[in-house]
Amino acid sequence: MRRVNVVLLLVLMLVACSNYSEEEITGEITKIEGGMVYIDESPLKVKDTSELEVGQNVKATFIDTTAEDDWDPNDFEVKNIEIME
Repeated sequence: MRRVNVVLLLVLMLVACSNYSEEEITGEITKIEGGMVYIDESPLKVKDTSELEVGQNVKATFIDTTAEDDWDPNDFEVKNIEIME
């Protein structure tokens, strides 16, 4: 039982120390170019842009994989882009 508690504690500590954070951005798509979608001039790499159009209002959920405080599309993993009505 003690071993299980130690393992659980270690897992919780590792999760708490993670640099990953889930974030959201909402706005209008201003440009789509080369696998990049620009939401209010902020670029995000997107695998499939076929259903997205310039002028759509969207909410993008992404994971920031670094602790740096800059906007680098290489640091983000897009989870979902929801088209707002």
